[in-house]
Amino acid sequence: MLAASAKLFKEQGFARTSMEDIAAAAELSVATAYNYFKTKGEICVAIYKADRDLVQQATDKVIAAPPKDPVAAICKLIETDFETEVPFVDRGAWEALFLAALQSPAGVTEAWTGAALMRVDQFKRLLKVLQERGSVAADADIESAAELLGALDFSTFFNWIVEWRTGSGATRRFLDAAKKRRLRAQVRQLVAGLRA
Repeated sequence: MLAASAKLFKEQGFARTSMEDIAAAAELSVATAYNYFKTKGEICVAIYKADRDLVQQATDKVIAAPPKDPVAAICKLIETDFETEVPFVDRGAWEALFLAALQSPAGVTEAWTGAALMRVDQFKRLLKVLQERGSVAADADIESAAELLGALDFSTFFNWIVEWRTGSGATRRFLDAAKKRRLRAQVRQLVAGLRA
């Protein structure tokens, strides 16, 4: 049902997709579809959570054993975040889900907020590991740095959506070689401040 919903959200848009459309695409009766999810908003939240759970598992591994270099460690966490996704959600579906989060009842927006806070927490945890190793200054403001990295993470995601929308980004991947170089330069600047 989630894969069928994501496909329809991409093709028709969130607002124009009905629960009946989703049931038909998933080859379910409408009543059965409603047994699983009461609203399209609940489906969006389920898609976010499925993706978030996969990302959490993958990034926890990076945090448990990060590269020694703090720039490499932070970039690895971000790259792992963007390279781990549920296979049925592509750029067009993410755009529809992002718009749904802005236009839907609070539950959908809260799912996005929860995912953003999860990512800030991941950065906080990684920075603490790096601080314990001595790669980050003992008096570094980990909280602020994690919030900045969370904003960088979101900005990267948002730019990926905009590139798709405007036709300026031809690849499906979040991070091509040029974006990875830019990300590394941005992270290097932040890490320089954390070492000062």
